[in-house]
Amino acid sequence: MEVAAADSSGGDRYRSHLTGDGEKNTVWRHGAPPTYDAVNSLFEAERTQEWPAGSLEETVQNAIKTWEMELSHKAKLEDFKSVSPGRFRLSVNGGRPLTGEETLAVGSYNALLTSPILPGAGAYDAAAETFESSHDLFRAAFPRGFAWEVIRVYSGPPVITFKFRHWGHMDGPYKGHAPTGDKVEFYGVAVLKVDEQLRAEDVEVYYDPGELLGGLLKGPLLVPSAEEEDARQLGERLGEAAIVSASGAAPQSQACPFLASAKREE
Repeated sequence: MEVAAADSSGGDRYRSHLTGDGEKNTVWRHGAPPTYDAVNSLFEAERTQEWPAGSLEETVQNAIKTWEMELSHKAKLEDFKSVSPGRFRLSVNGGRPLTGEETLAVGSYNALLTSPILPGAGAYDAAAETFESSHDLFRAAFPRGFAWEVIRVYSGPPVITFKFRHWGHMDGPYKGHAPTGDKVEFYGVAVLKVDEQLRAEDVEVYYDPGELLGGLLKGPLLVPSAEEEDARQLGERLGEAAIVSASGAAPQSQACPFLASAKREE
């Protein structure tokens, strides 16, 4: 779910399949390969682990970053190099597995934030968000990027189990909530099944969405909700009524229409 701008054709040291002969026919969602300069800077400045080059941890970390890049920026599943064609599945917190086509259609945020609880809490409604709107929402909240790292790898291929950390700084608004400037982060675990070429066949992700969304909802609402506005107006009316009761005279705007009519007839 890392956030990246989409206006550069340069390569990336953490992600494969951005440039080169293998990508000359790739259809990019925004017309060109993305650039991850901002989120890479955040990642390097605040990561908790720096894995040795060629280690299993670095290999897994870069593989997931590449998969996320392809999912977010390649428009056609056949252009993906990080997943096993026709065999990819993604499930979150034990939910129904999504095929590669379904995941590409809804986008990573909607796939990872599908929950019957979140809409009622006003936190996130995957059914109401499109691929584009979901990415716009988190790009706005995390203008410096939404970084991701591997914390620990518990088992190697073909079934890779690992713990991860995802974080960003809420320097922008989220669903009407003002920016807090706070670091928002969450942890999770994943089970990744790969083929002989280390392409993803099955991904299971487990995490608590409340750790992410709770941090984004901490800021005050920039525009009061309808309920808050109704309460404000009621408070004003009650205040006016109290003034009238104390003075014994109604404000001109609240004068009885029958009395006003009678005065006009005199």
